This record gives sequence, structure tokens and C-alpha cells, in this order.
Amino acid sequence: MRAFIDNMDVGTHQSLQTRKIIQFLLREKGKTMPEIREFSGLSLPTTIKFINDLLDRNILIESGKKESSGGRRPTVYRLNPEQGYIVGVELLLKSFRMSIINLNHEVIYDYETDNFDISKREDAFDFLVRTVPALINSKGIADEKILGVGIGITGRVNRDRGISYSFLNFDQPLTKLLEAQWNYPVFIDNDTHFMTLGEQTFGLARGKQDVVYVNLSRGLAVGLISNGQIHNGHSGFAGEFGHISFFDNDKLCICGKKGCLSTVVSGASVEEAYQEKTGKALSYRELMVLSKQGDRLVNELLSEVGEQLGKALSLLIQVLNPELLILGGRFSEVGEYLKYPIIRGMSLHSLPQLMADCDVQVSPLGEKAEMLGAYALVMEKVFEP
Repeated sequence: MRAFIDNMDVGTHQSLQTRKIIQFLLREKGKTMPEIREFSGLSLPTTIKFINDLLDRNILIESGKKESSGGRRPTVYRLNPEQGYIVGVELLLKSFRMSIINLNHEVIYDYETDNFDISKREDAFDFLVRTVPALINSKGIADEKILGVGIGITGRVNRDRGISYSFLNFDQPLTKLLEAQWNYPVFIDNDTHFMTLGEQTFGLARGKQDVVYVNLSRGLAVGLISNGQIHNGHSGFAGEFGHISFFDNDKLCICGKKGCLSTVVSGASVEEAYQEKTGKALSYRELMVLSKQGDRLVNELLSEVGEQLGKALSLLIQVLNPELLILGGRFSEVGEYLKYPIIRGMSLHSLPQLMADCDVQVSPLGEKAEMLGAYALVMEKVFEP
């Protein structure tokens, strides 16, 4: 697939239409000839010509027949999932996660470790450079089948410049340094922006115009969709919701300020509150397990976090008037429990009509949203005209 893309004549009508069809099938999985023709705007004979060419190259395959109310059942075409792979990487403060996704949106390999510290710049960079190709090779995937790597990084990231400012910041863009080490294209963005893109492309935000995506994990951030477009902000840093000054307390935030929203509303704050009450140091993931087991103390802490988060989100509801608020991130595992305290906090502090017009949903994609966002960004960049 990579060789086919690289050898296409850029700017020609055939190249543009081929890229357009491949992008369509990357998003939609299987489609029939009439559906592909309708999307592309081509005549039926021209559509058949394009499809047959992609079939001959083994880029497309037939994947059965679509149900029909009458007449012949149309053939469904989809991309050959073994023709290419996209790699998604998540770099958080203390964890590294990587997924390999085929062209059918299926995660064929997933790896995660807490033996990682992004604040140790040289060690973290060396680990990244070594680990990504090693894991790809361990699955027997040739370099030329990797269409690209999308890396979601905590902190401030400028996607267009390929620069991570908070961590892994060097004299050159991080994307350029990694591409010099690897034999595939590299794209980066903030981790929450990737989650939002994943929801917009494959999840609850698909087809929606105004959405707030909440990434509640060890930290807190939001992704914003306005008029159908993800709002990244002038510098690419939009969404640092956890660092708004919200509480009159002396708790020091990781950003260096006091009173940030995330000092009370985050996985880290739940860890701290639990340790203060029990003397036990458990990770927020361990606490989520206890929550699902019905632990009363943990659920009381989560209820308080949810209500405070709802109060803070009421500000966004009244400023942005979204049609949908998605609760995502790692805490989506206990999202159905958090949902009602969040709604309660929002309702107490929002104008009734604005609240009534905003649907609140827990992301069914969960942790997969970020990797699908990486998939979507690579898909967009590699196949753009």
C-alpha cells in the first residue's frame, strides 16, 4: 500500500479520485458499488474501472453481499486489511501504550507499560525510538506496510509543526527526529485531541456539529468540536480545562499553579483523597476496579468528583451551547456511575434550556478512542490530495 501511494502521480484526476475512494473506505469499511459511485460523484462505468483496478492490485477485496429488499444483492467491497497498518501511540506522564490497527479498524496488537517516565527526556525518547519498531517487527509486519504512526502526547502539542512543547521538546520537531529513525511517516497531537478526533470519525460525535469531549484520566482535559470542526486553537493548545483556576485551595498542580480544577477533579486527586482517608496508596485504575466492585468510599469520592466536574462543565455548556457532551478517557470504565453526579452538578449551575439541549453520553469507544484518532489523522495526512 505504501509503495502504491508513493507511486501515484500527485495532482492527476485518477490519483485524486483513487485517494478519495480509499479514504472513504478507510472510514466506512465495506461499501457497495452504488454507494462508492454516489460518494465519488463518478459515472458508474468510471467507478467500475477504479474499483476493478484496486481489486487487481489486491488493495480492495470482496467481502460478501449486502442485504437487499429486492433484486440481486450488491457486492460489498472493502480494503484488504493486510495491505497496510496504522500505529497509534499514547505517551502519558508515567505510561506508554501502543496499538497496531489494520485497515478494517481492528486492533490486532495492543501493548502497555508503566515502566516509562516522559519527564526524563533522553530516556523517554530512546525508549520510544527502540520500542515502536521492535513491537512492529515482533508481529512480523514489514516496514513498507506501515502507513504511518500517530502519537498522542500529554501536554501542549502543535500538530502542524510536529512539536511537543511540554515533553520531548528538542531543537528540531519531534516528528522529524522520529522519521529520521524510522522508515514511516510520523504525526503527533495532544492525546485529548486524538480522542476527540476518534469520536468525531468513528464514535458518538460523528455527524455532530457542537460537542464537548471530556478526557477524565489521571489528568483532565477537554476536546471541542464547533460547527463540525475540531477546535485546536491558535497554537494547537485548546482544551487545557484541568488547568483553569477553579478552587480556592493550596493544592499545587503539576503545572505549578494552585487551585486548578484538576487538583480536585482528576485521577490523581482521587488517588490522593483515598490515601488521605485510608493510608493506602492505590492507583486510580485500581480504585476504578474497587468502584466496580461496589466499594462505598471510592464511590463517594467519585460522586464528589463527578459533581464538581459537572459544576465546572456548566461553564462550557453556557459558553458553547453544545448538543452533546461525551464522557471519555480512562474513567469511561465507570462512566455510567459518574454520569449522574456530573449531570447533577451541571443542572445546578446551568441555565435550564441550555442543559436540556445538551445530551450527556459515556463513550462506548473508551480507551480505543485515542488509537482510532491516531488512525484517523494518519488516514487524513497520508491520503490527502
